[in-house]
Amino acid sequence: MSTPTPERDSGWISGGVVDAEDARLATGVFAAPGASPVQARSGVRPATGDPGRVQATATVSGKVTVAPFQGVIQGTRASATGAYLVTLGQQKTLDVLGTNPADPSNPRNDLVVARQRDAQYGDAGTGMTVELVKGTAAATPTDPQVTGDFIPLARIRVAKNASSVAAPDIDDLRPWTSAVGGILRVWGEGGRPTYPYAGMYIHRGDTNHLEWYDSSGNWRAVNNDTGWAPLTFPAGWTVYNSEAPAVRRVGAVAYLRGAMRTGVAQSANPTVLMNLPAAFRPLVRHHWYVVLGGTRTGIEGIVDTDGNVNLYPQTTALPAEQIVYINTTWLVGQ
Repeated sequence: MSTPTPERDSGWISGGVVDAEDARLATGVFAAPGASPVQARSGVRPATGDPGRVQATATVSGKVTVAPFQGVIQGTRASATGAYLVTLGQQKTLDVLGTNPADPSNPRNDLVVARQRDAQYGDAGTGMTVELVKGTAAATPTDPQVTGDFIPLARIRVAKNASSVAAPDIDDLRPWTSAVGGILRVWGEGGRPTYPYAGMYIHRGDTNHLEWYDSSGNWRAVNNDTGWAPLTFPAGWTVYNSEAPAVRRVGAVAYLRGAMRTGVAQSANPTVLMNLPAAFRPLVRHHWYVVLGGTRTGIEGIVDTDGNVNLYPQTTALPAEQIVYINTTWLVGQ
């Protein structure tokens, strides 16, 4: 290591001595951050195709294939190891059952990993390999322990007496990474980064929504769309022109729509038309002008903080058969 002080040699300087750690630290600044300010997030780099995916062979056999990929493996065996930028340049085939046949009595879990070895930290050699890590057969099998610096790609659940590996036997474990400041792809809530930073964005595969991490330590949805949720209404009201009442939330904005007809005259102070679920309620009262069909007049509408949608005819009750249009928007929780 060329620099014994906390200050590391910058990358690509003239006349200096930049060792392997310095070089990895320099290139690591372009990757999404990890557990500390000088670490990167380990994972597969998203790209065209399906990088790093582990699949059964086209003709089902005891082998699996691993798709080409590039990725990041953060070094963990020194305080400033830096991030290894790794590549599997072409598809690789791994023999799961040829060398390690299935147990006759119990299932086991094997792992496919990309592991980085480095002689600087005591390994026998230096290089990245995509390899199979055999598990131990048991009535309730667990994943094998993997040492050193690596990223998991897949779990292969080997049934007892298995002679082949099919698609349902493979669990995709790929973590994803991104460029610094980029949107990070994750499978779901459990895949959110362990060490997020304020302003970080992720894309959740399970909901197809963007989320961002705020300065208060919360993940917030970006334009999270609930779709239209139908609403119930009191007896004495009917839906007009097939425009059933419904509410929808997109991000922090709630939308209310519908057309209703009174069956009997409604009292003046007030009429509670429906109640909204908690996820759609405003923090303060929302007032709007409700259009009455067939007239040139309107009445006051209020969405209350308890979710009640109220109509205020003021001094004149709504007559029977009156058409009421309930279309408005407001901010939720603000």
